[in-house]
Amino acid sequence: MRVRGFTQDDAHIFCLPEQGADEILAVLNLTEKILSDFGFTQYGVNLSTRPAKAVGSDQIWELATNALVEALDVKGWEYVTDEGGGAFYGPKIDIKIKDAIGRLWQCSTIQVDFN
Repeated sequence: MRVRGFTQDDAHIFCLPEQGADEILAVLNLTEKILSDFGFTQYGVNLSTRPAKAVGSDQIWELATNALVEALDVKGWEYVTDEGGGAFYGPKIDIKIKDAIGRLWQCSTIQVDFN
């Protein structure tokens, strides 16, 4: 049968904390490949950090945020820090694609949840 639709909109990777940056980098590379296959080559990248109301220790948040930053640095992507823009359970990278008339649209999110 042919594909009629994709209904799954997320995936989860289970790994050790020390594997985080490498796994995030792999997801960034996959995301870039998929976006470029559809002709999207310009996008904005946000690093969203711990909000005022959050669960988990400072140590856990620092570990998760550092993994995201390390992956972005290795990837060489410029990004804007969205202070306090993370989910209550973890920081994230938001990738916003640019359409034909220059508008940005939230498309991909890579989030770390150690809580």
